[in-house]
Amino acid sequence: MLIALMSDAHDAQENLVKALRSAEIARCRHLLYLGDLVTVETLRMLCQTWQHGMDLVPGNNDFPRMAFLDCVRAWEGVRYHGDTACLELSDRRLFMTHVPGCALQLAAESGKYDAVFFGHTHRSSCSRIGATVVANPGDLQGRFGAPSFGIYDTVENSVEIIPL
Repeated sequence: MLIALMSDAHDAQENLVKALRSAEIARCRHLLYLGDLVTVETLRMLCQTWQHGMDLVPGNNDFPRMAFLDCVRAWEGVRYHGDTACLELSDRRLFMTHVPGCALQLAAESGKYDAVFFGHTHRSSCSRIGATVVANPGDLQGRFGAPSFGIYDTVENSVEIIPL
């Protein structure tokens, strides 16, 4: 299974739509959104555009959180988690959060997960801690350069960073 990894759109809806289209063309069938959509309007647009399963965690700029939670209740297949989420998709144990320190300390170093994903830094990265893939897809805002997102391959347990 291919899973799209996205983070830090900061209401850059045009880039978000481009990334969603690219993920669809690449045959991604799930989306992990790692925080900082910023407004409920952007979340609503995301839910209307993406036609597959989706898990989201909030970022430090996603407020009010209750409005985000209320919005996703209208969409089947969309799960809005707390600050962290532990998932099992396609026989892979996954951990997702917005905050890098949490990702590294709580998840990657524990060895409990096949992959750990985070956002917040606006810079893409991909590494391994033992057998665990640790990845940040970069940002959709384009704060420090070209916007990017990631594609996680559950079969290969690998991430490819895709520039927009």
